[in-house]
Amino acid sequence: MQLGADFSALLNRFSPDPHAPIALAVSGGSDSLALLHLSSDWARREDRSVIVFTVDHGLRPEARAEADHVAALCDHMRVAHQTLVWETPKPSQNAARRARYGLIAKAMASENANCLLTGHTLDDVIETVFIRRRRGVRGGLSAGPAKAAPFPAWPAGQGMTVLRPLLYARRSALRDLLQAHDTVWMEDPSNQDESFERVQVRRFLRRHPRLHDGLVPVITTLLAERGQLDARMSRALAEVAVTPDGLIEVPTENMTVPDRIRVLSLLARIASGGDRDPRRQAVFDMVASLKEPGARQTLGGAWFQRTRIGFKVGRDPAQSNPAYKAPVFDGRFARDPDAQLPLLAETSFLVRHARPTDSDWREILSDRIKHMRLCFQSDIGPMGAE
Repeated sequence: MQLGADFSALLNRFSPDPHAPIALAVSGGSDSLALLHLSSDWARREDRSVIVFTVDHGLRPEARAEADHVAALCDHMRVAHQTLVWETPKPSQNAARRARYGLIAKAMASENANCLLTGHTLDDVIETVFIRRRRGVRGGLSAGPAKAAPFPAWPAGQGMTVLRPLLYARRSALRDLLQAHDTVWMEDPSNQDESFERVQVRRFLRRHPRLHDGLVPVITTLLAERGQLDARMSRALAEVAVTPDGLIEVPTENMTVPDRIRVLSLLARIASGGDRDPRRQAVFDMVASLKEPGARQTLGGAWFQRTRIGFKVGRDPAQSNPAYKAPVFDGRFARDPDAQLPLLAETSFLVRHARPTDSDWREILSDRIKHMRLCFQSDIGPMGAE
């Protein structure tokens, strides 16, 4: 039974240290519980340790019971488990997602774990394609989420990766696996709330099972196309240069327009020290407006300046946040007593007002770019294929 990617291929790439534990996000639903079984089986064979995190958002009365259910199962399987509690819950999906990843990043750091496995499946990809096509996204970029991605929380998730090894697995196959192990899964009531777009799409596909099944080869093809697009991103990011004081330079003259927009969106996130890309249309409009070398514009917490062969990108000083004093400054510099950040007088005026004033810092923008490149190279297909 094909149940996703080759765990060894993924984890040897992103977590090669055999002493580092592998973290799992397990909610108690069927997908994440199947991931728990598959991951723990793999870990026993490879002599790796696993730690499971369940987040209690405090938004539903059933949440604690669901976390206790996962904890009991982990105890039975002799797998370490922690319930992470959101102390200030807010009834917002976006806020809950940010809180979830923030809590997990902190817990992972305390356990010296750098990879988080989640239970996203091919069914999730099919739903995502429907949702993104409604927004006008076509081709491989509609096939999400990615097999590997930098941790969403930044800078708390610095150096951490989210891995989704079950993207080629069907939910029905995972539930068959759970039934074979006599494992009961929980149903999240929010999966019945049609105010959420994903629930609407999921119910539509359930009413049309032949359509759903017929989409599988189409979605698999889109995933392969996504892999090719991501490989191009990896090659493009290899051409990016970062100066010690945080100035990013990228040649874009030989890129296609879609690749150029995608690369510049990623660099806006990195230059701003944040965890979100600006809207693609806003980046497209900005690129169209910057016609001559030297022309400059701010966008998404960053600024862009056209050069003869591409762009320079830096932090918008009006939005810089020096509150990250230790150990990270504005999501872009890490405290390092051995570093020799150039003196202010030796720094380009383009970045002078958005950097630490003392020298004991090193830029971490190049580290983020390197990590993104590695994630873009992770197009590992179904079990045993790479």
